[in-house]
Amino acid sequence: MNVNHSVNQLCSLDYIQLYTGEILTICGNYDGQLLRTRLSFYPDKQGDKLIDHRLYQKVRYESNFLIPKCEKVLNLPGEQHYLVNCGLVARVYRAKDAFVSLPDEYATKCQQFIDYLYATCQYDKDAHGLTGSGALGCLQPMSDFDWVLYSHDPTLVEACVRSSAECNPEFTFAMEHVYRKYSAFRGLCKEDLDKLFAHRWRYFRYKGMKISINIVDPIRKADLYSRQYDKGSRTVIRGEVINGLGCYHFPYIIPIQCNGEIRNVLSWLFLYNGAFAKGDSVEISGRVCTVHGQHYVLVEEHDDYIRKLSNEKG
Repeated sequence: MNVNHSVNQLCSLDYIQLYTGEILTICGNYDGQLLRTRLSFYPDKQGDKLIDHRLYQKVRYESNFLIPKCEKVLNLPGEQHYLVNCGLVARVYRAKDAFVSLPDEYATKCQQFIDYLYATCQYDKDAHGLTGSGALGCLQPMSDFDWVLYSHDPTLVEACVRSSAECNPEFTFAMEHVYRKYSAFRGLCKEDLDKLFAHRWRYFRYKGMKISINIVDPIRKADLYSRQYDKGSRTVIRGEVINGLGCYHFPYIIPIQCNGEIRNVLSWLFLYNGAFAKGDSVEISGRVCTVHGQHYVLVEEHDDYIRKLSNEKG
C-alpha cells in the first residue's frame, strides 16, 4: 500500500502509520490537512501483533500517551485522540484495500458475505472494507472481522441482519471489556452499559465469521468538529431520540427532542456507535459547547454520559 498524503482519498476508519511508528484510526472524513485520530496500536517489543515485520500492542485501557507533534484532544482509557497533520503520515492502510492481501481462507469467507449483502441489499463490492486486524495483515484464526460498509443510511442492512436466519447476534468482545474500559465514566453502571448494548444489531456471526459492521458515509465531513471546543456550563437533560442515524458516523451527533426543543448531543466515544434508534428515551449529562455558532451537549468527560432509559423504538 502506497503512502498517500491526499486526505481526500482517505476515509473514516482507515488506518495511518506515523513516522514515529504509532498506528491510528481516522475518526471522520476530512477535506483539510488535520485528521482527528484514535491511537489503535503502538510499537512494543513485547507486543502480540506482528504488523509489517514489527511487533505492536493494541490499545485497550491505556491513557496518557504522548505523540510528538500531535495535539492531544481526548485522554481517556482506550480513547486517546490526536490531531495529526498529513505530513506526519508514513503509511496508509485503506479499509477498501484490505481484501486484496487477505489469505485465501479469509478472502473466501469475506466474498461470501459480500455476495450475501449484494443479493439481499444490493451493496456492490465497492461498498465494503475491513478495518482492524484485516486491514493490517495480522488476522488470526480466531479473529473477528471489523467490517466497514460505505453507506449513508444503515436501515436496509440492519433490517436484513435482524431478519436473517444466517446472521446470529453475537458480540465480538466480552462485556467485561466494556465494563472495564468505560468504568472511567462515573455516571454509567453495569446496568446502563448493558442497556446501551442490548439491542445493537451490528455484532453477529455469519457462516462462522464473527462480524462487527461499521457504517461510514464518505460524503459526511468532520473538519468543523475535530478540534477541542470552548466549553460552557454542565447540564443534564432528558428526551427522546429523533433520529438514530447520527450515532453511526464520526462525530456522533444525535438530535434529542427535549421539552419541546431539539438539543444536539455530540460525542467521539466509540461506546455510542450504533447505540440508539428513533424513539429511545435517554438521559444526557454533558457540557454545553458551541461549534461554529451551533450549540451542542458535548459528552466526553468523566462525569458525562448518555444513558438509555428505555430500549423501545418509535
